[in-house]
Amino acid sequence: MPRLVKTAPAQNLLGIGALLGVVPLSIYLSISLTLLGLDKFHYVLAGGKKFATFPNASTHLGISLSYLILVLLHLIWLLGTPYSYYPARFRDVLKRVAIFLLLAWVAFPLGNDIYLYLHFGLMNLSHVDPFTTPAGGFLSGLSPLVDWKQTSTYGPISQLLFSLSAAAIALHPILAVYIFKSICAIAHLFNGYLIWHILPPLQRGKITTAYLLCPLLLLEQVGSAHVDVFVNTCVLVMAACLIKQRYTMAVLALWGGFLAKTIPIIWMPLVGLFLIRQQRWKQLAIALLVSLLVVATLSLTVLPNLQSWRSLLNPGVVGQYQSSLPSLLRASFETLQIFSPGFLPLGDQKQVLLNTARYGLLIFAIFYAWTVLQMFRQPTYSALNLIEAIGWVTLVLMLYSTAWLMPWYVSVLLAIAAVIPTAQVFGLTTLMFMVSSSAIYWLQGDAGLRSLVTLGLPTLALMIGSKLLTNPMVKAEEQNE
Repeated sequence: MPRLVKTAPAQNLLGIGALLGVVPLSIYLSISLTLLGLDKFHYVLAGGKKFATFPNASTHLGISLSYLILVLLHLIWLLGTPYSYYPARFRDVLKRVAIFLLLAWVAFPLGNDIYLYLHFGLMNLSHVDPFTTPAGGFLSGLSPLVDWKQTSTYGPISQLLFSLSAAAIALHPILAVYIFKSICAIAHLFNGYLIWHILPPLQRGKITTAYLLCPLLLLEQVGSAHVDVFVNTCVLVMAACLIKQRYTMAVLALWGGFLAKTIPIIWMPLVGLFLIRQQRWKQLAIALLVSLLVVATLSLTVLPNLQSWRSLLNPGVVGQYQSSLPSLLRASFETLQIFSPGFLPLGDQKQVLLNTARYGLLIFAIFYAWTVLQMFRQPTYSALNLIEAIGWVTLVLMLYSTAWLMPWYVSVLLAIAAVIPTAQVFGLTTLMFMVSSSAIYWLQGDAGLRSLVTLGLPTLALMIGSKLLTNPMVKAEEQNE
């Protein structure tokens, strides 16, 4: 995130120039996604062959390139303009972002995940357990549109929202889609409101606006209605509670995030160790008691057996590779196979890829242990340090230890970066990860190049940023006091 600087005419011109192309591109993207989504919905249900994301090359290039350009224009505006916008109220920010939020709400989801969500909702309404019964084992009117046939990886809170939306399918499936999109749009606005209240006055206006206008968040969390928007809510509530030393509420926020999507589980040990580091024994005891009560309640209700809990860990992607180190390695094998047929048997290739995925998890474990060590070695360690540590372990997991990486996974890192703007290296790396994730749609036809760009751009930003930027977390603490 950029530092607070004085207003410069050149910077203002750069920011204004970037914004000139945003409105027409946003309108084009919203209309294109709506036409594509509705056509896909009716075409597949009429018996047409289901396609992955785009039906043809022209649609692919039009949507993916306009989206990527929007992301780049947003980045230019963010980095090229100073903190010169000081709105007095959050509603002043809403006036600036309202048209873009409306366009994102109108845009039909790009992928098919929304149909999986509603399909799970129908399972819940039919009293079929989505954690033990695979999606492919339950037939509904949306079954032809469901890509993943496994059991649900989304927790009870997400299931409740799926069910509320799916109840409208009896009237029309499209209505159910837009009900869930409305819930996601409200959550996105609430996340912006949380950022507004967490940040100090000199930073809140621009960063809150940048967050609410972020094309990746608007496309993935509002337009495509991915449940990651609720994980962002979790991490922002947690951050606010940690800064205000409301540690029990922070733990409850973590559990809320886990009950939407699994990733907050990796943050729980860090929060517990932070309480030990701060010698907050009473809060630690309450947090442990609350956690035990949550686990016991879930075990007696919606997650009664080990199979149900295991479903939350997304076992369906084991052995599958997307925009990751194993995916890059697999693409290299395919290229070498062209020039040297039979250089490595297919069975050996699979074993190498599996071992690479395991080594990635080892990298994550080592980095996690190093992060914990740093927590106890530093003479002072604040809530802002903890939030940054949570961001780094999540980024390392996604970049180097996750075999299956989707374009919207980076969205939680954007929420973390928004509340620690003085963590410049982390902010720059996250922004470049946002750009590389946005390029995934454009590069979907080349698995090797897609993986190289997805991992390489943020890695390059990390290397350069570590040399050129500082990370003054002490100043961040002073600004938040």
